[in-house]
Formats: sequence, structure tokens, C-alpha cells
Amino acid sequence: RIYVAKKLQGEGLGAHLMGIALDLARARGKSYVWLGVWEKNTSAIGFYENAGFRKAGTHSFTIGDDVQTDFIMRKDL
Repeated sequence: RIYVAKKLQGEGLGAHLMGIALDLARARGKSYVWLGVWEKNTSAIGFYENAGFRKAGTHSFTIGDDVQTDFIMRKDL
């Protein structure tokens, strides 16, 4: 996961960090990468989709009494 402080979002930092992560995965011979993102975090989902990730599944988890769902997103390298 990539986290950028709200006041710094839109400055290209997330895309830069994503590029580094993808380059590292390629250098290690990986054929794909995946991540989990909360289904209601639409801005993050849009960021990942713009980076070429696609929804590949879901994963449920519980926080207190609240069951939440992450989208599992995958990008082929």
C-alpha cells in the first residue's frame, strides 16, 4: 500500500512511489503485483486503476464489529 499525506496528494508522489515499486518487482522477475484497497476508498481505487491495476477479487476483514471488504487488485508486469 502507498500512503501519501492528504495535503501532498496530487503532487505525483504516489505515482513516483508506485513506479519504484513496479520497477523493483520487475527487477526481481515478478510477473504481476497485487494489493488490497478498501472498497469505499474511491480515490485510491481510481489511482490504482490509472496505474493499470484491475479488480481481481475481494477479501473481507473485521474491525471491531464492522465487517469490511478490500478489493484485491492486480497488475500484470
